Amino acid sequence: MAPRPRTYDVEPLPESDRVGELPHPRDQFALYGHEEEAATLAAAARSGRLAHAWLIGGPKGVGKATLAWRFTRALLVHGAQNCPDDLSVPADHPVVRRISALAHSDVMLIRRPWDPDRKRHRTELPIEEVRRLNGLFSRFSSDDGYRVAIVDAADDMNRAAENALLKTLEEPPRRALLLLVAHVPGALLPTTRSRCRSLTLRPLDGATMSSALAKLSPGLDGDTASVLAGLAEGCPGRALELIELGGLELYRGITGVLASLPRLSGDVLFGLADKVSRGAGERGITLFVQLLSGVLQRLVRGAYSSTGITQVPGEAQLAARLRSLAPLEAWVGVWENLQQKAIDADALNLDKKQLVLNAFFEMEALTQRHA
Repeated sequence: MAPRPRTYDVEPLPESDRVGELPHPRDQFALYGHEEEAATLAAAARSGRLAHAWLIGGPKGVGKATLAWRFTRALLVHGAQNCPDDLSVPADHPVVRRISALAHSDVMLIRRPWDPDRKRHRTELPIEEVRRLNGLFSRFSSDDGYRVAIVDAADDMNRAAENALLKTLEEPPRRALLLLVAHVPGALLPTTRSRCRSLTLRPLDGATMSSALAKLSPGLDGDTASVLAGLAEGCPGRALELIELGGLELYRGITGVLASLPRLSGDVLFGLADKVSRGAGERGITLFVQLLSGVLQRLVRGAYSSTGITQVPGEAQLAARLRSLAPLEAWVGVWENLQQKAIDADALNLDKKQLVLNAFFEMEALTQRHA
């Protein structure tokens, strides 16, 4: 008798469109806000004149991917003619389970792939991934319904990939639907944008955001929820990312270092730099850059606000003090330099700890120069 084949537990690869251990957008059934946008998609499906490509834009974490997957489920479960305005479906429907497992033959997800050599996701969405659409759209659907491809995120595509996508956009097959999720739609080629129907999701208002946080993370106290809502700027997915990656603690570390200007506290600074470099890998340094950039942006915006109050509770006093230490144009320069240094550090695989230190050393030199 031949020996039985051995089986091994294979650890699933990290997903570039998923944050840590949080549920993937395809498994998120609640949609917070965006009722009008959901109804727009449903009405277009019921009209029989559904556009073959939709460009769903808006800030990261606002719910774009959640809406795209919600529409996909409704389209394949109910059919185009019966799409409900809220795009809801039974969570235990067989089609829903196949979509969740990425096992539905009429659904394809295009995203940045995992690089096994560098043990990280590719920084761009390459042409090879986009060419997979040819396999989906060259065959008939399983029940003469739609074949749906979700590109998340479309602004991750390099130029070769986007040009390959244009061929599909220019000559769309029958009953083919492309849902392009884009954090920065303006980064796409004008020809790409012109061949899609645009749908822009706006940040949630304060009441909706508070309700979303209460349901997504019910254990938060009121003060913490208020700070998270301010940092997330109306994007519930962003708030969940901050919770998952320890963003609130990191934010408090950043503001603690900034509060020591014009002369930095070495122990506090090096402790923060060590924490970032040993943290959540690439996401750790990315989160640091995002949080520090947010503080600098609000610092500048607050100077032109009629009230002078920043969006994050408790940050107004710090912003006012920093504005007194150096002129606004100098802080704008610090923000621009931070963005470029982050790009260089990623491209050249530079020391992330040094990026943190250099960012604050630049601010120390700036504030001492203007003292």
